Amino acid sequence: MFDRLGLLVSRNWVFVLLGWVVLALGIHWLAPAWDDVTRDGDFAYLPGYAKSVQGERLLEAAFPEMRSKSSVVLVVSRAGGALKPEDYAVADRLAAEFSRRMEQDRGGPVVGVLSHRTEVVGEKLVSRQETQGQGLLVVVQLRDELMAMANMRLMEEIYAIVQSVRSSEDYPAGLRLGVSGSAAIGADMRIATMESIDSTEWATILLVVGILTLVYRAPGLVVVPLVTIAASVFTATGLVAVLAELSNHTRWIDYQIFKTTRIFVIVVLFGAGVDFCLFLIARYREELESGLVAADAISRALGRVGNALVGSAVTTIVGLGLMVFADFGKFSNSGPTVAMCLAVALVACLTLAPAILRAIGPAVFWPFGVAGQGHRRRIHGEEPSGDGQAVPAQSSAPFQWFWTVLSGQVLARPGMVFVVTVLLLAPIGAGGLSVPVTYDLLSELPKESPSVRGTRLLSHHFAPGETSPITVLASREAGGLSEGEDRRARMQQLVDMLYGLEYRQQDGNVVRPITGVRSWVEPLGRRETVGLLGVMRQGIIRAQEETKSTYLAQAPEYADKVTRFDLVFRYDPFSLESIHLLDHLENHLEAVAADPGSVWYGTRFYFLGTTAGIRDLRTVTAADQVRIQQLVPLGVLAVLVGILRRFWIPVYLILTVLLGYFFTMGTTLLVFSSLYGDSFHGVDWKVPVFLFVILIAVGQDYNIYLTTRVFQEQKRHGRDEGLRVAMIRTGGIITSCGLIMAGTFAAMLTGSLRAVRELGFALALGILIDTFVIRTVLVPSFLVLWGRFREKRGRGAVPARPRTDWGESERGADGRKSGGHQEGIEREAIRAQSSQDESN
Repeated sequence: MFDRLGLLVSRNWVFVLLGWVVLALGIHWLAPAWDDVTRDGDFAYLPGYAKSVQGERLLEAAFPEMRSKSSVVLVVSRAGGALKPEDYAVADRLAAEFSRRMEQDRGGPVVGVLSHRTEVVGEKLVSRQETQGQGLLVVVQLRDELMAMANMRLMEEIYAIVQSVRSSEDYPAGLRLGVSGSAAIGADMRIATMESIDSTEWATILLVVGILTLVYRAPGLVVVPLVTIAASVFTATGLVAVLAELSNHTRWIDYQIFKTTRIFVIVVLFGAGVDFCLFLIARYREELESGLVAADAISRALGRVGNALVGSAVTTIVGLGLMVFADFGKFSNSGPTVAMCLAVALVACLTLAPAILRAIGPAVFWPFGVAGQGHRRRIHGEEPSGDGQAVPAQSSAPFQWFWTVLSGQVLARPGMVFVVTVLLLAPIGAGGLSVPVTYDLLSELPKESPSVRGTRLLSHHFAPGETSPITVLASREAGGLSEGEDRRARMQQLVDMLYGLEYRQQDGNVVRPITGVRSWVEPLGRRETVGLLGVMRQGIIRAQEETKSTYLAQAPEYADKVTRFDLVFRYDPFSLESIHLLDHLENHLEAVAADPGSVWYGTRFYFLGTTAGIRDLRTVTAADQVRIQQLVPLGVLAVLVGILRRFWIPVYLILTVLLGYFFTMGTTLLVFSSLYGDSFHGVDWKVPVFLFVILIAVGQDYNIYLTTRVFQEQKRHGRDEGLRVAMIRTGGIITSCGLIMAGTFAAMLTGSLRAVRELGFALALGILIDTFVIRTVLVPSFLVLWGRFREKRGRGAVPARPRTDWGESERGADGRKSGGHQEGIEREAIRAQSSQDESN
């Protein structure tokens, strides 16, 4: 098949080039802008069975006018003393601005504003005066989740308003303003994500250009892969945007893409796609060195490596595509999206790249040229020149000297090489079997981010949980939550129980971790009397009436059946401690609801907010990771078995990549725990999943390219010599491709998000281990041992020396003995069908 495709492209290269130009421009004309159709956020893509999602549905139904999914917390702080009247005036000005916005735009992002005046001056949102000073909060409640695009636009306005207040002439000296809250953190995450995307794109291109130039020192070998992959990225991202736009207007397709997906599209396409191009170029060089003219050389090169390229791409496509079975929306959509883009890159490498090579001809290797290019022939023309050597003495393939020496060592001492390599990798690999992960968004951000500075300022005066309280919905079919004589007593009992809840921290200390409970009976949250006016009964009653719609269900069908409580934890809402506390709280409330003697018997409790969302995200993604780590290796194994037509060798190839994965995870943990010290609580939760899929899938590219060439050369030269020839022939290109792919992943280190840097480091390290250890040592040494074992057992293994009927001592047309390599070329030229056997 690929012989015919190579011949078609070689003869019609002009039309292939024009076709790609038309295709790319046409899709670009149809496609909307990437930012217009991409989405982000995490909680919105949790599955329907997640507890926080069920809670969101109930909140939306019972409180249609008061649905706050995130918040911005404005911190007004004075160090070293109490707040002054002019400081309160600044807070009033900020609160009035957002209250006015809420009144003007009822369907807008702002659904509520809480300040010191909303909840009685000096109470709840005003801290007690301590040695470090005093602070107050203005809480802007938002309709959308923390990383929604609508919040981004609002955050730009909030920062502009805060800056305007700071620069005003009447701004009090010594007053500090900070911006915190879940929406502020989410907005900074989005900004950092976009910065990471931009820096990664440019760094990827520059690194690929630099590595190609350094390794090959030929401008043509830089231009061909870059043009091919640039066209692939341009076309593929446009196609993805078209499908996303189509999904927004039709019901029969549900397709979503995310901001961060572009990072993976760029690095995977530039990494794997450039590799595909270089595999083709390397074989093209070999065919030119054998004496073929450019037209026949490109046709035949594509015929020889086509199956290997498709096999390599299919393993990656299958591996990424199997992420569709994940429950978390970002996994199930991002994996297939990158897989589809890689399929576009594969098509470009099979059509556009050979067309460009055909157009340029041997000049692509300028200024060094190709060995033996003075002896040109056509396949059915004159006899080839050459001395019949298996590996030409003069070859400009990079790193060939290294592979020549290494192949000799592997063949001489395969057992020792294998055992020593495994022993070196195993200790750190064992540490990678269980790696702690974190869902702390705040720790990902650079320390100079506005939300990070604002959160530090808030923590001087308030519990960290003020940035994102936990919302608890109590649903009671029997009613009695807003009517009846005992309604106040029932609610007060639950409020008292929440304040009195005891919790054993991770350090073993028992504390009362809930610092505030806002409800219909205590909308202020019960705290000590502080501030200017204190708390008076009439103030509480007034606050209850004003906040009735906030804490009692508004929808008629839920009236008297659903009420709301907002809880402030003493811990950071993104921390593991908050998640453990939420689990403890849920167990306690379920026990209360199951007690027939309790006034809350039969009540169902739902939990919402940042901590609840992160808890569900943690549960869902942990289950997805297990599912993906089962499906992806099985899917890739099936592809390898189909390509190599063997079973135990593919199993071993999967095991070697798993060893590389665990070694990489262990090393990543060691490096970043040392780098960040006490602020490091684990690697980002996305790192293990994406690293596993990409290493298992992409890592098989070199396996397929090496093993198919080994089997091909063993047919000509025998078991050991065939392996040696294959290692030397493919070693240079595998080394080059490994460096290039590692370079593309290393470009992620330029991002500003800690998660992106961790993933970039892990991917780059994993590819380097794959290139210089697994593919260089573990796979060849095993193939030697496996071949000798099978030969000893008499199971039809390839003999150590070739048989004469394979052409080693047959005479050519000129009466001279032809080497196996030379004779093989002539036979393949006459019988095109043998190319399929070689590739298999």
